[in-house]
Amino acid sequence: MNEKLAEFYGALLGDGCLSQYFTKCDQRTRYCVQLTGHVHDLEYYETVLQPTIRNTFGISGTIRSRRGTQAIIFNILNKSAFAFFHDLGMPIGKKHELAIPAAILQNPQFTAACVRGIFNTDGSVYRRYSKQYAGHTKVYAYQVIQFKMNTRVLLQQLSDYLQSNGIRVNRIIRDRASSVLRVTHQPSMHAFMTLIQTPHRYHRERYLKNYNGTCTASGSLAQPGRAFGSYS
Repeated sequence: MNEKLAEFYGALLGDGCLSQYFTKCDQRTRYCVQLTGHVHDLEYYETVLQPTIRNTFGISGTIRSRRGTQAIIFNILNKSAFAFFHDLGMPIGKKHELAIPAAILQNPQFTAACVRGIFNTDGSVYRRYSKQYAGHTKVYAYQVIQFKMNTRVLLQQLSDYLQSNGIRVNRIIRDRASSVLRVTHQPSMHAFMTLIQTPHRYHRERYLKNYNGTCTASGSLAQPGRAFGSYS
């Protein structure tokens, strides 16, 4: 285990799965590690996730777009990679109650990397507006970090981890079939971006584009470029 693999496992928790199937053409079982994301994940797949697989398992996998959609698919047909992530706790087939494994949680650097992988693939950054009353124009007052997933156990782990690092989070709520965890406290949102150090260009640019240098609760935030170190 290392930070790169912990981040990859986080990405699997967000957008990935393991599948095992028999192919009649060559009469053997295939073992597949797959991630399915949006086209804005392409750079992250190519510059962060694919090199991790190449350097660890000696295989690059294939990244392709799904015709007629904005989806991209990263396939790794490799039994060793499949076994590694399955042994950590990733189920084969449909994902239900997922969790960050103990092998990652026992190391703070691994945990931060895993949360980064989850955020990069299944998290979002958006601006939240004030309520619109009669004759009142919507005002986009502050930003929100959101995790929306089917597994409450994993969201509770995220909530506990962020709070242990001084980041204020909202309570977990239900939204139809999913559970939702949000960070709306503006100093905490900045602290989250500083802690996670995301290399995902789409998330970084959305954050920096809407950053106004102020917060409503605890005074001014630091300069936004400091939230990403070398990524800024």
